[in-house]
Amino acid sequence: MGGFDRDWLRLRAPFDDAARDRSLTRRFAAALPDNPRLLDLAAGTGANLRHLSPRLQRPGQRWVLADHDSVLLGAVAEELAACPPPLPAFETRRIDLARDLETLDFRQFDAIVATALFDLVSAAWMDRFVAALAGAPRPVLVTLSVDGRLGWSPDDPQDAAVRGWIERHQATDKGFGPALGPEAPTRLADALRANGFAVTTAFSDWTIGPADAAMHLSLIEGYRGAAREIAPDGDSPAIEGWAERRRAAVKAGVLKALVGHVDIFAEPR
Repeated sequence: MGGFDRDWLRLRAPFDDAARDRSLTRRFAAALPDNPRLLDLAAGTGANLRHLSPRLQRPGQRWVLADHDSVLLGAVAEELAACPPPLPAFETRRIDLARDLETLDFRQFDAIVATALFDLVSAAWMDRFVAALAGAPRPVLVTLSVDGRLGWSPDDPQDAAVRGWIERHQATDKGFGPALGPEAPTRLADALRANGFAVTTAFSDWTIGPADAAMHLSLIEGYRGAAREIAPDGDSPAIEGWAERRRAAVKAGVLKALVGHVDIFAEPR
């Protein structure tokens, strides 16, 4: 929700960092060799690199950041400038993952990572990814895939309706075909197990508190827009009323929210 521009990625970054499951990060790190070469799919401005590289405790890391958005990739170096040294070696690679996934030879990498990607892809694209990985089995860490759990406190009479419209919007085409949305974590875990991987999952939920006004407001606007795109025109006043009440709760400093996500670690058996 809220788009994938640089401002949104910056806003969500601390919530992502707090939500990631630390035990899966440690298990992923333990599966890596020294001097690992890592592929980050849909890397954006390098959030995975910034979060994981100091936690992997592996010397000689080399990262390939793959994304279709040249503007986001062009911002990686600037975003990394605020990180403490030493910084790992990295290169960016502009690629249309929807069309050209198979041009990335997984055999050239020691591990694959992706964050906030798999709920956006279609079942067909996920099958392509799993087939490519089965042909070159590597450890995989997939983080922050939405799983459909979404709630606010205090409650609002329109929460259930808005949640339903959001789920329908999450299943629309995000550039990879009809998106899996909240089905993605279970579908991916099952597909990896069926192809010989040992899979562990963990919740990685955003917990958004009363002081997190900017995040609340961004999500409310994103959810409002998504619901308006899906709902019949006659339901627009209900959606706008929901958004207005939620904004008032933010202003009053009482709104809390949980956005459910799942992290997945998989390694060849």
